[in-house]
Amino acid sequence: MKKLTHELYINKHALDIFLLPSDIQQKIGVFKKMLELEEDVEAQDKQELENQLQKLDGEILADLKEIKKLHKTNKVDTSLEKSAPVKPDTQKKRHSDDILKALIQEKSHTNVPRSKLRALGITVPLSKVTIIGKYCITRTSFFTYRYRISLVSN
Repeated sequence: MKKLTHELYINKHALDIFLLPSDIQQKIGVFKKMLELEEDVEAQDKQELENQLQKLDGEILADLKEIKKLHKTNKVDTSLEKSAPVKPDTQKKRHSDDILKALIQEKSHTNVPRSKLRALGITVPLSKVTIIGKYCITRTSFFTYRYRISLVSN
């Protein structure tokens, strides 16, 4: 085989084969095995093997270019997200405060499942102890997501 375009592309862009998707890694492995067979094949089958190698080389190169393009577009997208300033939304906090206040007034503030909080509109990530405004949401169960809502004393 005269030239290996996918290997030139990998070397030019300093790509690590082990970081590529598994299907591309498998194609490269098959390509290397077929390339080793080239020396042992008879003259009549050698041309057929070279055609298959060229076809596989083209497929690998196309896959590498597609992965590179996807990586480039995703990299640009993440940099745009980082540059936009994140402003806290006070209206959501007030909305969450109102929901928690209503639960306490209804006397349904103990043993509240996470699914109920999500259904009511609490979108804040809940940890063991989460404070939202003047309310404290405490996880009460170890194996299930159950919470107790209480008023934080000042």
